[in-house]
Amino acid sequence: MIEDVYEPLTRYRDEFRMKFAALVREKFKELTKTAGVDGKANRALVIQIKKLQEQADSAGARKKRCGCLMAAGFGLAALALMGVIATRGAEAQGQGLYMFGMIVGLVFGIAMRSRSNAVAKRIAGLESQIAAKKEVAWKQMEPLNRLYTWDVTVKLIEAAVPRLVFDPYFTADRLESLHRQFGWNDSFNEGKSILFAQSGVINGNPFVFGQYLDMAWGEKTYEGSKVISWTEWEEGSDGKQHRVRKYETLHAQVTKPIPVYSEEKLLIYGNDAAPNLSFSRQPSGLTGKDGNLLSSIRKKRRLKQLKAYSRNLNDDSNFTLMSNHEFETWFHAKDRDNEVEFRLLFTPIAQTQMLNLMKDTAVGYGDDFTFIKRKKINVLRSQHLNEAAIDTDPARFYNWDYDAAFSFFIQFNERYFKDVYFAMAPLLAIPVYQQIRSHEDIWKDVLGSKASSFWEHEAVANYHGEEKFKHSSCITRSILKTQVVRWENGEGTIEVTAYGYRGVKRVDYEWVLGGDGNLHQVDVPWTEYLPVKKTSKMYLSERETPSDLFKRKASASRERAFRRSIRSFLIEK
Repeated sequence: MIEDVYEPLTRYRDEFRMKFAALVREKFKELTKTAGVDGKANRALVIQIKKLQEQADSAGARKKRCGCLMAAGFGLAALALMGVIATRGAEAQGQGLYMFGMIVGLVFGIAMRSRSNAVAKRIAGLESQIAAKKEVAWKQMEPLNRLYTWDVTVKLIEAAVPRLVFDPYFTADRLESLHRQFGWNDSFNEGKSILFAQSGVINGNPFVFGQYLDMAWGEKTYEGSKVISWTEWEEGSDGKQHRVRKYETLHAQVTKPIPVYSEEKLLIYGNDAAPNLSFSRQPSGLTGKDGNLLSSIRKKRRLKQLKAYSRNLNDDSNFTLMSNHEFETWFHAKDRDNEVEFRLLFTPIAQTQMLNLMKDTAVGYGDDFTFIKRKKINVLRSQHLNEAAIDTDPARFYNWDYDAAFSFFIQFNERYFKDVYFAMAPLLAIPVYQQIRSHEDIWKDVLGSKASSFWEHEAVANYHGEEKFKHSSCITRSILKTQVVRWENGEGTIEVTAYGYRGVKRVDYEWVLGGDGNLHQVDVPWTEYLPVKKTSKMYLSERETPSDLFKRKASASRERAFRRSIRSFLIEK
């Protein structure tokens, strides 16, 4: 029987972290053995490359010094020449000194130039050797680099943590399940473009990590200036009136709308537990501040406010303070709308585990998460997740240095595991979430349709790059949205529309009072952002072996990509 993951902080600290670390190291050894890479031979070659690089760096420093000395020599010659010109017709002794200085400067500068050229040739030779040896090193590591896959990291997480299963990619069936059973609404995706998605289940209940590009209107202040002048009469030191010209620079500002783009990450989770309950909570700001006087005062004030809110019978809230005041103070979900279901969800065990998570800073990330529940849908955001790399592109592991590849493989995977695990930890801290399995998961033997969802289509388009789709007049980032126009037997055509903005130069005229007592018109140039869009086609295949037609068309395109289990190409225009 598969065990549930209760006490997520303790289990990570005492079990999962060490188990995952061992699995990662074992996986790298397995990949190395399968690839047949000779680590010792690569290590010896890397030592040679690093020695050559040190020599090239040292030569580069010498070249820089030679350049400075050459400039100093020619500079001295130029100054001496100016002295010769300035003392023309003067005593021969003075001119002789300048002539001597000019000759010395020229000779020294020419010598340094010659040395600099010699060093440059030395650097070019070293760089040529480095490039040749790196090419050999890349060939040594090529069999290993080919073995990295998109799912290598998540498969290791599955092996370390029970009840956790990741999908090969985010399917339309998984998305439809979130819609149909849990009430997820695609209105979230309006105006956003998915950059990466990783879906799966916790004991049959669906989740998806999403990274997306969003746009919101912000403001930018533009400045303009104008120099004015006027004449005034002033009394001089001789006691007489004199005309004086006065100058002043006038400044003006205008504030205009500007599109602001941001990349965000979140975790969406569906569960049937407490189906009528909604609440939200933000980071408390109390983590790591136990014993702090100001923190103690803040906790007491927050608890006092919660007690007063609980006693208030004049509003529509049914909020009732629970006996665990410490949990209430930290979790602070006072907008909850169903007290019975809130207590069903946050049992004494769940309260204790959630407190442990929020108060810890030694193992995890403490209270850095936002938790929003809307009926059966849970949305979690956290500061550490927003800063994490959750895209598992295998290209990030490619390396020509075996030892560096090993170090990065370990470092990236252990950090990825920690980031993903603690993004999920608030869910794992609630036992009832793992005790309830979705009806759809119970009655299906396998995941239904393997067709990818529009989340994956947007992620594939963004993997090709915004630049491949953006409008020619666009000066901002582009939000890529997709639509299936043809799909048959695992292959089809996707329309990709890039939404961005072109810039139109405008000028506002502001009146500013000058020191001459008059109003002056100051020009303030600014940019107006007007929407533009462009629709292109992208071709996808989810088949293990693509059709001959797909392979033939893909081979004719320079814009091909393989992401997760999805092959794609663009038709260049």
